Amino acid sequence: MANRRNPHDRKRSNRLSSGLRNIGTAPGCSSATGCRMMSKRLQLAAAMLLSLAGAGGAIALPDPFTDERPRYQEALHALERGNLQRFDALAASLHDYPLHPYLQDRRLRRDLARASDADIAAFLERHADTPLADRLYDDWLEHLGRTRQWSRFERFYRGGGDAELRCYHLRATRTTGDRAAWLDAAMELWTVGHSQPDACDPVFEVLYDSHRIDSDALWERIALAMAEGRLSLAAYLGKKLPAADRERVEFWRYAHRRPAAALNDARMQADDDSVRRIRLHAIQRLARSQPDSAYAALQARRDQLPGDDYHAALKYVARYAGIRRSDNAYAILRAVPADWRDAEIEELQARIALLARDWAALLETIEGFRHQDSRFSEWPYWQARALDALGRSEPARQQLLTLSGERFFHGFLAADRLNRPYRLNHRPIEYDEADLLALLQRRPGLWRAGELHRLGRTWASRREWYHASLKLSPAELELAAALAHEWGWHDRAIWTAARAGRWDDVQIRFPLAYRDQIEQVAEQFDLDPALIFAVIRQESAFMADARSPAGALGLMQLMPATGRQTALQLRLPRPSRATLLTTSANLRLGSAYLKRMLERYHGHPALAAAAYNAGPHRVDRWLPDDGGFEPDHWIDTIPFRETRGYVRGVLAFTAVYDMRLNGEAVPLARRLARVVDVHGKSGG
Repeated sequence: MANRRNPHDRKRSNRLSSGLRNIGTAPGCSSATGCRMMSKRLQLAAAMLLSLAGAGGAIALPDPFTDERPRYQEALHALERGNLQRFDALAASLHDYPLHPYLQDRRLRRDLARASDADIAAFLERHADTPLADRLYDDWLEHLGRTRQWSRFERFYRGGGDAELRCYHLRATRTTGDRAAWLDAAMELWTVGHSQPDACDPVFEVLYDSHRIDSDALWERIALAMAEGRLSLAAYLGKKLPAADRERVEFWRYAHRRPAAALNDARMQADDDSVRRIRLHAIQRLARSQPDSAYAALQARRDQLPGDDYHAALKYVARYAGIRRSDNAYAILRAVPADWRDAEIEELQARIALLARDWAALLETIEGFRHQDSRFSEWPYWQARALDALGRSEPARQQLLTLSGERFFHGFLAADRLNRPYRLNHRPIEYDEADLLALLQRRPGLWRAGELHRLGRTWASRREWYHASLKLSPAELELAAALAHEWGWHDRAIWTAARAGRWDDVQIRFPLAYRDQIEQVAEQFDLDPALIFAVIRQESAFMADARSPAGALGLMQLMPATGRQTALQLRLPRPSRATLLTTSANLRLGSAYLKRMLERYHGHPALAAAAYNAGPHRVDRWLPDDGGFEPDHWIDTIPFRETRGYVRGVLAFTAVYDMRLNGEAVPLARRLARVVDVHGKSGG
């Protein structure tokens, strides 16, 4: 269901025709031929909009590109086979097809080494508004740099770029221009904590030959390398120092690997710049695993560290004390001076107080916040809980009352405590077909992205969409979110609505995509459909081909091993990665695994969601031994930030989808039984 200014308008096609007639002269249309071409493209765009809108359930008209699309695919196949005559003929016939630039790009790339400067320049100018131009520009310059065609390189180079391009530029201009400025630019590239591309080696050789890299410069880069944990680079640089300094570098590497032992080493008693750096590094390394010991070491050596170094180290140690939840975490966090505190230190201090149920300390910490943007965080809710626990029931009730009108996890918890209904606060983006058509006229990148999406070119389509979105005004971003929603391209609709700051268009941000399939697997595994929708919304935002850096796949972000194990339990064939990316298999296996987690934890959705995200072995460790924590407290003291956010998201989204599917929501208080006797470690 689209969000329309006039949902009862039965003359959508007439309004669209009128909208097309009233667009007027296209921007950049400077000739009769150009205007006719633009008019042709606008008509195609209008038809495309209408045809693709059917995917969102609003309008369904014939597809205008049924002839062009197969010819586009045929052209690509002809190019792959080397039939250039056939390719050129097909490409010429597709001049007004939105993806014609992609054919030109493929043609140039087929033999990039033989492309002329004129061909490359013409493409870059003609298609400057596409991501193709940026990629071709980089690849072309890399080719010219690798083949040392310096004059041609400089003809195209516009400045900036990655380290490889910048080094090629310096190589191209080594004998021209301001020598001092050249050396300064080269030093900027050299003075980093990681290795640079091989293309930079000739540039750095000039630096060494010019004696710009002295011992101070070497120590500076060694410090950067050690800060990034690049021990091999530090050792390589250390070889360029005198023997005594090389020994210091080796001691620094030792301190990185064995910080506690290094802090007690006699060599740590020296008082010079390099040892002070090593001492500070060792304390910070120790803080990662033993923050209380690191704090003790820091206090014992306070006089050996300058003020700023001491406070920077204290903040670093305090951060890990809070993350590791060490015995002295609260005191260490509280010791960080006001000028050195930030939002993370404040939050960690509050969470340690919450973990201990120290209501007075929690309230003091929250009321002392200076860096938190806390409207939609957990802290106003816990401020109310702390006030109530300390006997200040009326201000607690007022705080909960304010929160109860908001659509997020802690707003729903506040509503439950006051026995108030949840509020969706739905504020739809207002648009009609003419608005979307005008958007496509102004921003043809969205038009190309839609056609790529239609062809199943998912990565290219998202790249095109992202590139186009960078140039959109806030109002255009809203319309682009609506456009993606109309096309049924839900992951882009959700992403674009977020970029536009339109958090309250519930239909766009919480679509009912795949509803029939989800309800089928929900019935099969006796699951609440709202919970499955919520997991998908949290995991992939309806990106069916999503792949996480960890290897999770598809709508429900199944790890391949989990998918295989679940398939075995269901007596299904062993699924491949490609199978796990199909909607049907992903929904079935993901829902089956979600059901397993619910059974393991006796139907508790918070524990099941945490296990789905972080693994049941971790949830078993996180459960209180006495089983006495309340669910809100348990959720907000989960050790992993990602899992805390994940569980809150799944539960809040379950309530939203409950309201979308059923008109009202089962209160979270009813879904979340007290975390008692739910260890279930024998389940499995």
